[in-house]
Amino acid sequence: MTDAAGTALRVLAWAVDPVGPPPTGPLRHLAALARPSAALRDLVGRLAWCTAAQLGAGNPPLGDRSPVGLGAVLLAAAVGARAEPELAENLTRSVPPPTGWSDALVRHGVVGAALDDEGLRLLEALADALIEASPLSAVVRRPGLRRLKAGTTQAAVDSAVWLIEQPRGARLLSSSLAVPSHDQAVLAWRAELLDRLRHDHLDVVLDTYLTARVRHGQAWDERIRWAERELSSLGLPSDLAIATARYWAPLAAVDRNAPGHITTRRYLTGHGRAIDLVRRHHQQYGGAA
Repeated sequence: MTDAAGTALRVLAWAVDPVGPPPTGPLRHLAALARPSAALRDLVGRLAWCTAAQLGAGNPPLGDRSPVGLGAVLLAAAVGARAEPELAENLTRSVPPPTGWSDALVRHGVVGAALDDEGLRLLEALADALIEASPLSAVVRRPGLRRLKAGTTQAAVDSAVWLIEQPRGARLLSSSLAVPSHDQAVLAWRAELLDRLRHDHLDVVLDTYLTARVRHGQAWDERIRWAERELSSLGLPSDLAIATARYWAPLAAVDRNAPGHITTRRYLTGHGRAIDLVRRHHQQYGGAA
């Protein structure tokens, strides 16, 4: 099909199994998206199930039994129409807020997959619009770059706190924030969020770092050793090296202010090198510690 429905269908199918870049297509006959076909509805259901399984959101996702809206279909069409960025952005900004966590989850299935594709280069305005329409993506990946640069991330922080209060939400958040990233903006957001959560939601913060060490310890060790070399060499280090160190700054702050809390996580070990890195470079490059 060479219309908006066909574009959305192909992108949703890709999001279920995101191999290679997302498909592209036109946005002709947009009105048809208001009455999605059985094939489109089936793909939305499959994507919701796959995303919930990947994130450990449970069934029903995060305890939410509300129906899924059309947001994921519209966002899939916008991703497919990225060759016409202004049109795609306008469509994205017309998407209403999610109807509930189930709706937010399936939107993240589309947006998160598109933003995680390393070969995909979306214009910043379109990427930010997609994230604005997918509040779960703003939490578990990052808010839009415009908000990050301006420091206007309170809505994403509020969404994170709301997520923590849902069934399986705290575990989903910790698991998502623990994964190593090569994107300095993602790491900068995680450092900010974890630092803001450590005062009232310390358990979530500790569980995040526990998960980082237990599930991703080798990958983090490689990233920390690389950041050590970058930060100790002559010249200005990369933003990614600084962000890699800052990711561990909230844990360094806990270790400094209340080290006994860390010992409540029996298997939270191997983090000493990261904390030392934060402390050595804190005054030079800033951070929570």
